[in-house]
Amino acid sequence: MKANIRILTLAAALCVGLFTATAADKHEHKATPKGGRLLDKTEPHAEFVVEKDRTVTINFYNEEMKPVAATTQTVSVQADAPGGRAKIEFEKKGDSLVSKTKLPEGDGYNLVVQFRQTADAKPQNIRFKLDLATCGECKRAEYACICEH
Repeated sequence: MKANIRILTLAAALCVGLFTATAADKHEHKATPKGGRLLDKTEPHAEFVVEKDRTVTINFYNEEMKPVAATTQTVSVQADAPGGRAKIEFEKKGDSLVSKTKLPEGDGYNLVVQFRQTADAKPQNIRFKLDLATCGECKRAEYACICEH
């Protein structure tokens, strides 16, 4: 009897782990106007875009995905690159926030985007893997993919 309970408990744990891994592999992001990744639960909606020169631009949009100007928001990025960790700071340029430095070389490493609505607000950390390969289906960079594969 105890052996059966242990087997059932182990099977349930494996099923939960399999479901979690499968759900994490899916891309369920909204499309953004400039092809970047929409950062979850930011207000206004923030779009993370890696530019061709490896700088990062953060654009903001309202509910209808119409551009709005950056106001009191602040952003920083922690890149956990193979060559070591790098902290990327941002400054306001026009209606967006633009990184002062470039992302480290390579890809496939983890990013932590620290978003604050105001300078004294509690930070919101958004984590994802920087994958610059192009998705075969939606033709966006994998970090910003909107397909469900």
